[in-house]
Amino acid sequence: MALSEGMSTLSETVRGVVTVAGRRGSSYFAYLAHSVVWPRATYELSWGPRAPAIAQGLFAAVADWSGEQVSPEALAAAGLLAPPDAAVTGPVAGHEVEALMDAAHRQGITGLDRAFSRLKRGAHGTLHFADLSDARRYPPGSVRFLAARDRDRLAFNARFGTDLLTEATARRAITERKEAVPEGYRNYAPIDFGGGLTVGQIASTDSGTGRWDFFNGDVVAPLVHGKRVLDLGSNNGSLPLMMLRAGAARVVGIEGTPAIAEFARLNARILAWRDICRYDVEILTGDMRMFLSDDLGPFDVVTAFCSLYYLPEADMARVIGKAAAMGAVLILQANDAIDNLPAKRGDLHRLMRDNGYPDITVYAPPGFSRPLLVGWPTQGPGRGADVL
Repeated sequence: MALSEGMSTLSETVRGVVTVAGRRGSSYFAYLAHSVVWPRATYELSWGPRAPAIAQGLFAAVADWSGEQVSPEALAAAGLLAPPDAAVTGPVAGHEVEALMDAAHRQGITGLDRAFSRLKRGAHGTLHFADLSDARRYPPGSVRFLAARDRDRLAFNARFGTDLLTEATARRAITERKEAVPEGYRNYAPIDFGGGLTVGQIASTDSGTGRWDFFNGDVVAPLVHGKRVLDLGSNNGSLPLMMLRAGAARVVGIEGTPAIAEFARLNARILAWRDICRYDVEILTGDMRMFLSDDLGPFDVVTAFCSLYYLPEADMARVIGKAAAMGAVLILQANDAIDNLPAKRGDLHRLMRDNGYPDITVYAPPGFSRPLLVGWPTQGPGRGADVL
């Protein structure tokens, strides 16, 4: 019996690997090794809080030696180093220093941990570091950068009494939040934040950022770039977060389960920290029909990824009609494997066509049961071929 179960598990694993390779390409496994396994291993063994002290010291020494020294001229040109006429500051607000630290980190510049006590203001009151002799530049996203950035943030928290996210607190917060959500949703929508920090089985292409990387992103990203987006049924925020990474100007998500909505808010905070970016995102707790009853503001795009069909069909029609009246592009994801709900592409196509969307394109890769339907509320040429 045990042998039979083992063979079944092995067979499922092989099928999964073949599916991932076919959908994401064999180079994805190199990405997993270089950008997930390696950062995670070095964090645990070399520079994270649980690594041996001797390993931490050795890693820091090697990273400091290998980092690029940044000239004072380059630091001044980047707006980080104080000009000669700058004045020594009195008390400064923590958020000002945080913004200055983030500006340095966005350029790959770290080594600020001893610079927080050396600040000056320029002629127009702009805050600068007075001494950046310890500054080093690393490739953004590299393990050396992640470790050095974390050291800066730990020093910042200690000096200003704040609780900015760090590598350790982000991991701890994810673990705690996962324990608070229903068991079936802890890893339901995987998220790859980058730098070895993940939620769930990120190699999967059926949900979360795996689905985005394999399929959704190519279709959705160009449609949401620079747009205000409403996402219905956001789950843990995986796909709304990817829309923000793709350049959406603002994303409002609605999630019905309070604990999962709170998970989505945490994930949004973690993404902003990882990307060193202030994303405009709001996660609301409530039924998707909030869109019908509440004034949530205007939106350019309304999305529902495998979620809208859990509403009664009459309410689905009302939601689609309101999106059309708003003039929003509508993106719905179907599930052709569901038989007991109006979830198939034909069901959604009919509802969109009958409620204000005369121009619909269906994107359906072979062997994938979750096609995307994109609708425009006005007829227009050149949208793409309908492959229904």
